[in-house]
Amino acid sequence: MKTTLVLLGFLVCRVALAEPSREQLDDRAKQLETKLAGRGFTILVEPPFVVVGNAPNTKKIATGFLRDKRELLEKDFFAKRPDKLLEVWLFKNEKAFRKGAKEFFHDPPDTPFGYYSPDDNALVMNADGLGTLSHELVHPYMEANFPDVPAWFNEGLASLFEYPSERKGHIIGLVNWRLPGLKKEIKADTLPPLTTLLATNSDEFYNATWDSYAQARYLVYYLQEHDKLHEFFTKFQADTDDKTGKAALEAVLGEDLATFEPKWRKWVMALHQ
Repeated sequence: MKTTLVLLGFLVCRVALAEPSREQLDDRAKQLETKLAGRGFTILVEPPFVVVGNAPNTKKIATGFLRDKRELLEKDFFAKRPDKLLEVWLFKNEKAFRKGAKEFFHDPPDTPFGYYSPDDNALVMNADGLGTLSHELVHPYMEANFPDVPAWFNEGLASLFEYPSERKGHIIGLVNWRLPGLKKEIKADTLPPLTTLLATNSDEFYNATWDSYAQARYLVYYLQEHDKLHEFFTKFQADTDDKTGKAALEAVLGEDLATFEPKWRKWVMALHQ
């Protein structure tokens, strides 16, 4: 199947997607129904996922929030669906989430909200906070479409959509709880330059001494609010030479980062929740 989507002045070509078939999804759903029989779980197929949940609104989340965010992400960013069978587990509250993560995935989580486990092919969620679901949804799509993506952009885009909304039929992120901490670091002059953020490897990003998530999120948020995010994504994804994103970013901004950085910091400081 070939479909061509026209999006904000550029083309995204969708070719035959190597995603799990409906038969594979149905078979996995039946396996889980047998495994979890009598335990109060709702199990349904919401392509390309199998959704499993003991939250009372599991079906509503699957056919509402999850479907909506999946459609918008595919429309705006991701031409290819994940090529492995993924499960979305929706636990009814934090206690059930922690218990379920330990029982089914042998993983005591270090977050009360949820996470994506590539090893388990599962998004494991506390259904009390759906923003985490839209955040984690980005990661398997990035794996399928941009496997060499650096952590800063993977988490920057995911964090953007942890407070999702919609504008003229396109997914956007709104200002969220990460802003005050970022402002505090800018004011204290403890935030490293954007060039440092872009140069981080995964270990450096996830173990940063500053709030690397907030810095990445609000760089991506700037691109969104200046109608440059889709252009940047396309240029960065196509760049075979610069894996940091610096070249694509400077091309989209029309200036080098040394010139842009003071403007960005001033812009961030003027934002309000």
